[in-house]
Amino acid sequence: MTEGRRTTTRVADGTAPTPRARRGATTAGGDRRAELEARLARLERAPGLRERGRGLMARVVPDEATQHFRNAGREQLLGVRSIVDFWIERIDESEGRSTRRARHESIEID
Repeated sequence: MTEGRRTTTRVADGTAPTPRARRGATTAGGDRRAELEARLARLERAPGLRERGRGLMARVVPDEATQHFRNAGREQLLGVRSIVDFWIERIDESEGRSTRRARHESIEID
């Protein structure tokens, strides 16, 4: 039900534009293009949702907490990596081509 939100543009004499004029087929076609280009430039200059969200979070969440969350995200990715490595090794072992690295290494002490 977005019809209640629609606004009608008026031509200079106060009447509603014809369907042809609404599609941009006016005698001054460059006006419509200029209007659209100006609107696009305005939208491109405006901060996006991501930037506005980051600004809000920067005001609400302390820097130390942000760093902890970033580190936690990294740890989650490392956990996923270890799961993927485990299953790759398991598949390789079942196919007889083990790529398992030596888990223990002997180190000589002088």
